[in-house]
Amino acid sequence: MKKIVVGLLAVFMFGNVQYLNAQKKGIVLVEAESFDEYGGWTIDAQFMDQMGSSYLMAHGMGNPVENAQTKVHFPTLGNYRVFIRTMNWVPGHLAGKFSIKIDGKSYEGFLKPTDDRNWKWYDVGIADIEKNEVLLELQDLTGFNGRCDAILFANINMEGFIPPNETEALFGFRNKILGMDKKWEKEEDFDLVVVGGGFSGICASVAAAKLGLKVALIQNRPVLGGNASSEVRVNPIGKTKYPPYFRNADIVNELLDTLPQRTYSQLNVVDDKRLDVVLKNNNIRLYLNTHANEVATKNNRIVSINAIDVRTNQKFTFEAPLFVDCTGDGTIGYLAGAEYRMGRESRCEFGESLAPLKQDSLFMGNTQYWYAKEESDLSDFPKCPWALPIENEAMYNVPTPRWPMLLVPGIAASSAWNWESGFNKNTIEDAEYIRDHNLRAIYGTWDFLKNKSPKKEKYSTAKMQWAATVLGKRESRRLVGDVLLTQNDIMDNKEFPDGCVTTTWYFDLHYPHPDNTKYFPGEEFRSIAYDDPNWKLYGDQFPGHFIPVDPYLIPFRCFYSKNVKNLMMAGRNISVTHVALATTRVMQTCGMMGTVVGRAAFILKKYNDDPETIYSKYLDEFKELLLDPESGTR
Repeated sequence: MKKIVVGLLAVFMFGNVQYLNAQKKGIVLVEAESFDEYGGWTIDAQFMDQMGSSYLMAHGMGNPVENAQTKVHFPTLGNYRVFIRTMNWVPGHLAGKFSIKIDGKSYEGFLKPTDDRNWKWYDVGIADIEKNEVLLELQDLTGFNGRCDAILFANINMEGFIPPNETEALFGFRNKILGMDKKWEKEEDFDLVVVGGGFSGICASVAAAKLGLKVALIQNRPVLGGNASSEVRVNPIGKTKYPPYFRNADIVNELLDTLPQRTYSQLNVVDDKRLDVVLKNNNIRLYLNTHANEVATKNNRIVSINAIDVRTNQKFTFEAPLFVDCTGDGTIGYLAGAEYRMGRESRCEFGESLAPLKQDSLFMGNTQYWYAKEESDLSDFPKCPWALPIENEAMYNVPTPRWPMLLVPGIAASSAWNWESGFNKNTIEDAEYIRDHNLRAIYGTWDFLKNKSPKKEKYSTAKMQWAATVLGKRESRRLVGDVLLTQNDIMDNKEFPDGCVTTTWYFDLHYPHPDNTKYFPGEEFRSIAYDDPNWKLYGDQFPGHFIPVDPYLIPFRCFYSKNVKNLMMAGRNISVTHVALATTRVMQTCGMMGTVVGRAAFILKKYNDDPETIYSKYLDEFKELLLDPESGTR
């Protein structure tokens, strides 16, 4: 059962604010993620590093969700000023309107249409607390993604009190009130700590555990699978059956399934299947809903990683001789001071024909799938004046790619992989904005189809069934290793002695779709890639052309940091250029990377050595292990 932590402020100094004796003055802080019952609200931990916490969100797709509720204890009765930390995610409107209820009394109106998108504290009003335990509720009023981080009650005697909002100050304030400013609790000793629970993280953990290593797998979501999970629903792709290292695919094959990605109940089964692949290994200790957010280093080595339970704020410290960053964002490497790259290299830097003439910060975008399903009854959808203004089909539609998403019977409308945005944004710092922009595109499109389209009768019995709130990212930080793989390495079939993971996907680069740019310049939500049937019509807007890839072995030296000595990586954060990432980033390939890194950890433990020595000292033994993984247990 989740526990509400109530803090009373005794005498201490924080910034320029002095808090007096708790018997006379006090604060009660309730973190939304620690509510007893979430109701229809869901926990979101994607943006903790940017806004300071996980939070609850009312994702009802136009239908108000069931109240979240919890009991709160007040040691001292009387009048309290109530603050709530939230944000107006569509400035100029109130898309996500909600209220708080204190023992049945409703408080709303704290958000204004003119509010900006910043997370901050709002003064809700005065509550008269007449008993020691009260029922606190979050009541969704729109069904459109209202969000709450925390609710704070300040004794009315604390005149002029305003909670801190700047990230670092807020973090310290919360820790002091909640009694979480003690040292982090050290977990047991591990041989390997893996951060990130997508295909690469699962495979790295399982591969190492099967060879006897004691592994911690840390995942900040409630499910495993990353982009292939029920939260995102991307079909894993990338071929695996190529010599010489057929056994790289062992664990990847355990994670695959043929179920349609849009069927939610079935996808939960797939989530469970991937969870079982991890749990059946006694050498793995799994930490779900646990966000790694601090790294301690010494002499260019990671000493420990700190992580926090996103529901309870419990703190953990993990120590090990080896770490693997499978976060996709390169978060652990970044926090450890690893060298990294973001954006597109210039064509002249490596002579890549698919690179732009000048270096820039254009990214491949972020996708959120959605779909509407045919039902037997008529259904309505609220008008969304705050969504993207979709007034005709051309404003959202683009040509269907040559390899479209497979249609599922009963689906009235849906997105595809090329519903994609965030090209011109920072995929880390602007992640919440990108997610919300995608939601505005989804809701605006469905509002058009249901309420405005000349074909709206076609959708009269259709209802939106699902829309992702978790970003499906393609590109982020790329940590730099001893080899930085380029387009020409792959095209020229340059042979590296430590080549070990086969990549087969083509140079699948994505760009903002020009047809979408006409209506939403700089804020596109549809993409174009080489398989668009009208690619050639756009002339010189995009560099290059479709180039298939012969099976190519990525060198192991792309899988560890060149300057953080005990850090390896697997997934879309490996050491490649932007162009080379286009072929290495697909999930089954990333899973094989994880498998190889996990098996490398076995050799590194055996000799108490660092990842760079795989190439310089143990290459023959490493290759033998990849050919015959059981050789490590004989």
